[in-house]
Amino acid sequence: MNQNRSKTSKRFQWVLFAITLALLGYFCFSDNNLATLCQSLPTLNFFWLVCAAACMVLNWVMDSFVIRMLLSASFRDDFGFRRAFRVTMVGQYFNSVTPYAVGGQPMQLLAMTRQGVSSGTALSVLVRKFLIYQTTITVYSLVVIVVKYSFFQSQIQNFMALAFIGFLAQAAIVVVLLLFAKSPKFTTRLIHGVVWVLTKCHIVKNPQAAKDSVRNQLEFYLKSNRTMHGNRKMRARMYGYTVIQLTALFSVPFFLYKAFHNSGFPVANMIAAQSFVTMISSYTPLPGAAGAAEGSFLMIFQLFFRENVIKQAMLLWRFITYYSCIIVGAFYAGLENKQEKLREKFRESEAVPPAESEENGMRAEPVLSDSKR
Repeated sequence: MNQNRSKTSKRFQWVLFAITLALLGYFCFSDNNLATLCQSLPTLNFFWLVCAAACMVLNWVMDSFVIRMLLSASFRDDFGFRRAFRVTMVGQYFNSVTPYAVGGQPMQLLAMTRQGVSSGTALSVLVRKFLIYQTTITVYSLVVIVVKYSFFQSQIQNFMALAFIGFLAQAAIVVVLLLFAKSPKFTTRLIHGVVWVLTKCHIVKNPQAAKDSVRNQLEFYLKSNRTMHGNRKMRARMYGYTVIQLTALFSVPFFLYKAFHNSGFPVANMIAAQSFVTMISSYTPLPGAAGAAEGSFLMIFQLFFRENVIKQAMLLWRFITYYSCIIVGAFYAGLENKQEKLREKFRESEAVPPAESEENGMRAEPVLSDSKR
């Protein structure tokens, strides 16, 4: 039964990914956009292209800093930047290839546990990081709406309705997370309700064990969360890193705008426009918000880019902000799997078969950990 569900889920994901590739193909080959872009690449300003790519790298680096700080506070002090960066890129890859970016956090949890972090600590870190990110992007979006509402509304009719839907979805997630962190009683009741529904659907076979397990994880999370809130300096740094992360990501279109030898519009307008693109495309179920991301970019950035280059700019923007996550993240995701296989082979080679020990007249002695020697 579980194997059939797994096969169905994989098929569904492959179908969605195929649709994403089909949409990419449409934008690449309609009106010869890809060929035109390749022809125009030598004429672009290379310095500004490098700046656009550097913004994406800065986005990854800031994300890694937040993960490293949370793990160092909850786990141990020697969790290095390279290990945190690997966790970031595993999340970037699976966020990019799954609908609503639902695959990133479970795979980051797996990546951290493979690095020796307990599942409870890893879960606590991911929930707190998600709360920091969602709170920051919600406040960021609210500021953009307040400051730039009149400009974009006057340029694009009925545009703000789409942006408000995305903003409300982001705000709703923050409210749920805050309830989860601030109201244990509400969270416990919600967990019991979810477990009851899953039990009635015959998904959970032992409801009491499920409730106990989730309650223990919740208590661990609340304890870790109180530790973080007691350190205001650390919390301010993490929110600061996240603001830099979002600003770097939202600045990519501005540097592409400069790469196409344009001038006139300030960077603040570009950052605001990209923020609206993110809000509008955030509730699209396809991997990478395929279709909605490209369509909203073309709709909004037509205000800044010339008509004959906007589709080329969109393809470059999509490659830098989306497909780079798949290309670079695939390396780290593959490296993670290879290391796990090597560990399994090493454990198998370390194991001594009981029959072989008896034949040699030897008795295998238990291996003691350093703490027991």
